[in-house]
Amino acid sequence: MIGRILLIGGAFSVSVWWGLGVFLPFGPMLFRLNHPDVAPSSRYFRLAVLPCLLAYFLLQPSGFSKLHRGEILKSAQTSAAPANHYAFEKVPPSKLQQQRTENDREFQRLAEWREALRLKKRDILRSDVQGNVAYEAELAQYNAALAKATAEKNALWGTK
Repeated sequence: MIGRILLIGGAFSVSVWWGLGVFLPFGPMLFRLNHPDVAPSSRYFRLAVLPCLLAYFLLQPSGFSKLHRGEILKSAQTSAAPANHYAFEKVPPSKLQQQRTENDREFQRLAEWREALRLKKRDILRSDVQGNVAYEAELAQYNAALAKATAEKNALWGTK
């Protein structure tokens, strides 16, 4: 901090614009390059800080020693997100493949059911009220099962 104050004082001694320019990014570097004769007094203080900083980390002051280096390294290797994060949850490949196979079997069963419904519809007379009501109820069950299987397929394959 003392080195920075000396640099700012030296910059204002050259001109007001250099004094203000030191506060800008790269301003101190440009000032040191353009006026090397004014800047050395701050350089000694900046160089004196390096051994002090090194001694600080090597001697481990009481506030810093409470942190254990091993724990810091372990925490850097762990995942920041929880293992079960909702929409991004990873399913093991074998389980995913098993679910896809079961879904394919469900579509085969639904195809057979659709064919049976087609044959029932063909054989029911329009005058058979009870037969038509039973057919409509079974058709509603089929449509619900088809919608469920389609939603499951879209979830398993990641399509919409």
